[in-house]
Amino acid sequence: MQLLQSACPFLSAETLALLKPLFRLKHYKRGEALLRQNEHWQQVYLLETGLIRLYFLRPDGKEFNKNFYREGQLICPLTANMQQQASLFGISCIEPCRLWQCSAEQFISILRTQQTWTQLQSHFLSQLVDHKLQREHDLLSLAAKERYQAFCEREPELAERVPLVQLASYLGMTDVSLSRLRTSLNKL
Repeated sequence: MQLLQSACPFLSAETLALLKPLFRLKHYKRGEALLRQNEHWQQVYLLETGLIRLYFLRPDGKEFNKNFYREGQLICPLTANMQQQASLFGISCIEPCRLWQCSAEQFISILRTQQTWTQLQSHFLSQLVDHKLQREHDLLSLAAKERYQAFCEREPELAERVPLVQLASYLGMTDVSLSRLRTSLNKL
């Protein structure tokens, strides 16, 4: 389970050995949902190949992307509310995906028994807060062109892989605006 060790390098060999049998390989198609908004989040996902998005869906059907995950990343419900309440967001595949998944309840139970759940929570919540602060800064402080350029500098691979409409939503602009912006920057 090299993938899990890479995603969570602080887990001991003993803990990894306990977790490994819980994971099952699943294949998902582009556009397939892993979690729908208002469902209960019951799975942990470890992304082997592909690209995933987390998004909010308004009652009028308009979607707003919250975050993107790619190969080697772990996606799991980190808080009690995420585990026990209806999800405020959905998770779906942007590309065909190979995911290792397991029951969140079993995953968390083993980590609690091994006294590493708090460490995992702290690690991933810290990353999440840092990412959220940077994103809020960009959305509130930067013009559209600067937001796009900053994203391309921080996440060049994602800038290439995420479809225009998904990236535009994430950056807080329309797909038409982003298309024009890309065209103008390519002319430089």
